[in-house]
Amino acid sequence: FISSHWRGLRQRRQFAQKLRADRAARHIQSSWATALTRIVTKTELHRIQQEERVAYTRLMEDFGQDWFQSKQMRRVEVHISSLTFSETRRQHIESYQALQAAQISRIFRFMDPKRDVIFVAPKQLHEDVLDYYAKIMQFRGIKNPPGRFQVVVPENMHLTHRLSLSQGLLCSPKALKRIKKLVSGRQAYIVPDVVSHTELKVSAALNLPLFGAGPRNMALTASKSNGKKLAQLAELPIGPWAADIYDEDEFFTSLAGLVVKFPHIRTWLFKIDDERDSRGLAYIDVSKIREVSEAVRYSGHVAGHSSSASGGGTAGGGGGGAAEEQNPAAVSRREASEEPALVGSDATEVRHALRRFVPKRACLCNRGAYPDFGAWLAEATRVGCVIQAVPDSILSQTSVHVQIDPDGAVNVLGTSEAVTSQPFVRAASFFPHTRGNWEVLQEVGLRMGHVLAGKGVVGFASVDVVFFENPNFDPMYVEDEDREPTPLMIGGGTPVDPRHLMFSDLRSPSPAMSSDSQDRSPMPISLPESRQADYDLAMQLKDLPPNPKTNSAVSMVLGVSPNVGASPSSHFACWVVDVDARLTDEAASLFPLQFTAQLRLDSSTGHFRLTTAAQAGGSADAPEEDADARIRWALVSRIAAAPGLERMSHQALFQAAKMRGVSYDLFHNIGTIFTFLDVVHSLFSLLTVDRTPEACAKRLASGVSALMEGAAQSSSGKAGAKPKVSAPRDLNPPESDNLLITDVQVALRAVQKRWVEKSRT
Repeated sequence: FISSHWRGLRQRRQFAQKLRADRAARHIQSSWATALTRIVTKTELHRIQQEERVAYTRLMEDFGQDWFQSKQMRRVEVHISSLTFSETRRQHIESYQALQAAQISRIFRFMDPKRDVIFVAPKQLHEDVLDYYAKIMQFRGIKNPPGRFQVVVPENMHLTHRLSLSQGLLCSPKALKRIKKLVSGRQAYIVPDVVSHTELKVSAALNLPLFGAGPRNMALTASKSNGKKLAQLAELPIGPWAADIYDEDEFFTSLAGLVVKFPHIRTWLFKIDDERDSRGLAYIDVSKIREVSEAVRYSGHVAGHSSSASGGGTAGGGGGGAAEEQNPAAVSRREASEEPALVGSDATEVRHALRRFVPKRACLCNRGAYPDFGAWLAEATRVGCVIQAVPDSILSQTSVHVQIDPDGAVNVLGTSEAVTSQPFVRAASFFPHTRGNWEVLQEVGLRMGHVLAGKGVVGFASVDVVFFENPNFDPMYVEDEDREPTPLMIGGGTPVDPRHLMFSDLRSPSPAMSSDSQDRSPMPISLPESRQADYDLAMQLKDLPPNPKTNSAVSMVLGVSPNVGASPSSHFACWVVDVDARLTDEAASLFPLQFTAQLRLDSSTGHFRLTTAAQAGGSADAPEEDADARIRWALVSRIAAAPGLERMSHQALFQAAKMRGVSYDLFHNIGTIFTFLDVVHSLFSLLTVDRTPEACAKRLASGVSALMEGAAQSSSGKAGAKPKVSAPRDLNPPESDNLLITDVQVALRAVQKRWVEKSRT
């Protein structure tokens, strides 16, 4: 009995041990199978990615080689304005799907008769909106608008609420098949917004090249930190700029180093690397913080004593030299490239003061996206951020928009100037700029375009430039440049004719030369044909008179390498503050402006003038010899939300706007049009064209007021109801990150007030 019980117990123990071993073996087997599957999947994905890159490289090479022939043929542009952000970023963007169709103005790219457009939209556009654009096209000579542009909507955009347009297109075989059918047998390419790996997959799926950045330069164009490197390569002036910040301690250390090194800078601007518009902006005025100012003075005092004790050398102290403190406009490339953390060795007190007061005193430009500085700093340290200096006495915040062709040619499309409702928050834009220098902006665009082309970037790009009063302006330099240049040597102004020299009448002891030797001409230089043209050009340049004065606006404002920056003889200076290697909303507004108003850019002045067809049609009511009568200005509002607009239909809105004078005069080429309208999400954007910037501002203000009255009437149900206008901060709820219609009104009032004060003075 005892032995039988013992055998049973032993068998049960062995069976339990076998069960444990079997479960462990099964777990090991499943884990190993999972690991093998993962390895095979990664290998296959890597192979597919490599094949896509090879195919993309081949497509781009053929695209660049055939670009000259493609421009002469009918071609198709597939516009996909997808906002391909991270999932965490998309969750906090209000009206995300509607904003992916915000650049509907791309359809006016077919102002070139050899260009057709396919616009990929996240949802079906309303018929009234399409009819509105079709009527504008018909009035401008497009007989069959549906034959020139098509709207394609992916059928599976409803899979998730925050699905990007490119991802939705990849998941929609019917939409892909329709696009392939529309572009079959024709020259075609994709014009994206933000280029990511998803756009590369779309390019591979459609077998079409991208008119944008490639896989090798996506990181270069997607970060604001790389804007500093691009500006340095283009030899353009930049201000104090700290880049590639990924840690909270590094943020405050870099800020303290900049504040100590440049104590004359009052305001500092913080930018999140991959944000756009004003969502990721914050700024602070350190001059209003008494503790920081005292710490900066103490740090400068300590640095001055240490430098004097070491014989005047600066081994990385915090204060910098006197020339650095007095020359904020012409920051050299060496100073701009220095890391502020290395300069901040004497900035301990400043760093502690900034860490204490910056979270409380920093002003966020969009509290709907980031409610407090802690939330902003958490996102900034996750994706990276930059710190930039803000110059005093800012004159204008301008942008120059360029197009980089696949063959490397760079074309300047136009310029714009931001109209802000609050610091660094753009509410509208003037086309072209009203304050600034066209030659400088053109040179900035060309230099940056060539640098981007050298990096392999194709497509559109915008460079943000801020103009301000030069703090180093010295009238004595202007007087010195107006004088006659000093001769190279004493008596250098004497004639060089041998007959007028001192010893011209003396007889030479050498025998006279024969007539044969006098008539003999010098032997011509024999060069190959490839070098003969260079030799002829060199001889022509040698015969040109010397011009020692180089006081053009470009050299005075931008400087000459290696001295990049404004000259003391220039009243104004400029800094490059951002580079966007994509088609921005401002650049996209150029297409409806040039198509509807029949305008073309004058490359000599930067103005937009009426085309010959517009003048022949009688749109110019002034004599043709009056060049100013053919100039048109434009003012485009940024996409803004109008509360109450969702209660109106498109037809009712168009009728109410027409009754209040919001219309376009196709005969005189002045008026107002909608560049974007979505009444479901209460979003709109207006474009006004007139003969002067002042008239554009008045016209846009009346159009915005008409929309507010219509929205208020639909909300109250009473005719003639007028909305109560208050400050934009009071109307902007914390959960909304959209620009409001009141912000646009505040910006327009500030512009009109500036002009009134200018006229009085």
